[in-house]
Amino acid sequence: MKALRTGFPDARARLARALACCAGAVLLSASTLNANDGAVISLSVVPTSGKAQVVIGVDGKIKVRDFVLQNPDRIVVDIENATLGVPRGRYDGQARGGVREVRYGQFTPTVVRVVLVVDGPRAYEVVRDKGAVLVTIDGGGTFAAWRSGLSAPADVAAAPAPARETPLVRPAIDPAVNAAVVPASLVSNPVSEVLGLSASYQQQGAQPISITFADSPITDVIAQFAAFSRRTIIPARAVSGGQTPINITAEIKSQPWDVAFKVILNANGFDAEELPNGIIIVNTLEALKSRPTLEALTTRTIRFNYTAASAVAEALRGRLTRDCGSAPAGVGGAAGAAPPAAGPQSLNCPVRGAVTADTLTNSISITDAPSAMDDLTNYARTLDIRQPQVNIKAKIILVDRTQLEGLGLKYDIGSRNQHFNDVVSRTDSTGAAETGNVILLGGNTLSAIANASQNVPGSALSLVYSAALGAFDFTTFLEALQEVNLLDVQAEPSVTTLNYRTAVLSAGTQVPIRTTEQGAGGNASGALPQVTVNFRQTGIVLNVTPFITNNRQIKMRVAAENSDVQFISGEGAVFPTQKIENELLVADGETAVMGGLTQTSVRVTKSGIPLLVELPLIGRLFGVTNRQETKRDLLILITPHIVDEGDMSMTPRQP
Repeated sequence: MKALRTGFPDARARLARALACCAGAVLLSASTLNANDGAVISLSVVPTSGKAQVVIGVDGKIKVRDFVLQNPDRIVVDIENATLGVPRGRYDGQARGGVREVRYGQFTPTVVRVVLVVDGPRAYEVVRDKGAVLVTIDGGGTFAAWRSGLSAPADVAAAPAPARETPLVRPAIDPAVNAAVVPASLVSNPVSEVLGLSASYQQQGAQPISITFADSPITDVIAQFAAFSRRTIIPARAVSGGQTPINITAEIKSQPWDVAFKVILNANGFDAEELPNGIIIVNTLEALKSRPTLEALTTRTIRFNYTAASAVAEALRGRLTRDCGSAPAGVGGAAGAAPPAAGPQSLNCPVRGAVTADTLTNSISITDAPSAMDDLTNYARTLDIRQPQVNIKAKIILVDRTQLEGLGLKYDIGSRNQHFNDVVSRTDSTGAAETGNVILLGGNTLSAIANASQNVPGSALSLVYSAALGAFDFTTFLEALQEVNLLDVQAEPSVTTLNYRTAVLSAGTQVPIRTTEQGAGGNASGALPQVTVNFRQTGIVLNVTPFITNNRQIKMRVAAENSDVQFISGEGAVFPTQKIENELLVADGETAVMGGLTQTSVRVTKSGIPLLVELPLIGRLFGVTNRQETKRDLLILITPHIVDEGDMSMTPRQP
């Protein structure tokens, strides 16, 4: 069902309400138009004495009122008790002495309004002369005159009065009103456009109407709206031929006629439906709701270019018409049991139509009532939009720095016959290498110092010093190491994807992972071990889904990973991984830091002679100290850019 058009610009609505408050609604009979004593028979703009003069030719007894409006600047002249005798036409658009445009029309049945649009605030003078009204505007010059009409008064008197749209008229404005009464902030459009004197406005919105109904039959109300709008409006039998006549009491002040008409109908249990041929039918709400259940089904096929047909079909299935109960005996006839109103409870009603999708031709086939087919088709076509494309560049920076420091002193003391440490190789009396700990029992015995078995792994510097202490050899070992390892990895993946589509980019190695599960009972019972091989992706992995907003910003769901594999003897494989998952909003072409991670670990091992190794400064002379410091920095940057805007209308982002 198509509803009547009810759109009306806010600025025009505010102006119409302001004019209605100033003047009030007016309801005149058709005889009022013919009772005017005067007429406007010509209109011209001519140069005179360095000024622009607008000459309004009049005939008969008239009254003249004038005032100004702003934004834009206008001079308004009302000729009261007059009928427009000049053929409707358009000004040629040429500027003449500050006059940019001339608009004129039958403002009310008794008032002819002339609106002069000027290029700024201008001093002017209005003089009532014999047979004319002269409006002299400062700031003239030399220009070609413009004329319209120029009919003789006798011709005007003999000519028939202009046909009126309807006995109901628009709200009249008080001729004495000025810019102080009507604020300029409420006047965003010329008065002539708001009150229907502009043909272009009549195409954009319905004409405003002011009317009062006092216990009027609904058929008379429909007839008056049909006369005012010049549309064909037909009441159904349930409206015009009901057993209980319905009378309307309402007062409308300066509202678009279609809005007022729909509100009056809905308030009394009726609604209107516009057919494709432009005819409007008024019927009861129950009859209009049940109409789809009485129509024979029809089928229509729609093909799509960018959207998957299966997704559109799923969206349309919830919009198909439903049979929610017995329908009235006939459209416009006596109403039977009305179907329940549309709402959550109607979802339990059986669906009359069907939607099928063909993935080969990417099309859908809709079967439903003819009255609902246009709405379903229009909705389906709105889903077929070419989505924009986004290029996403990421930069993953990994810095791994390891610093090792080691310093140690080892001591060994002993002789060929007695020793406790095996750091220094010794021989026995036969010359063979002696192993193990040998201590000579008897006499004075001196063995090695306790830290003789400690060392600095992979030392870069090794010094040995040996001295004789009687029958013993005192040997000192000095080991030192300083090592720095630096790993700098930078990866810059780039991918282009459609809006709302997930893109996955990976660069690395698929590492097989083998797992073995022992069979129950062992091989003797025939249950063999189960071996499973899985693959683990290592390296750079970028997973991103963009969402473009209406103001050209990009919302992204991003998962970035940098991983490696290390094999440890006896333990299998381990996977050092740096990963981040995040959602962020970025402007087109801007770079954002998606995440950063700094990890620092320090390991210190110290061994030596108790108490002595703890001494400040000289404590390192009595032990071995190893220090390992590892620092890892991870930084992930991302830059999106819209490379194709598709069919979406996106406004630039405001600063």
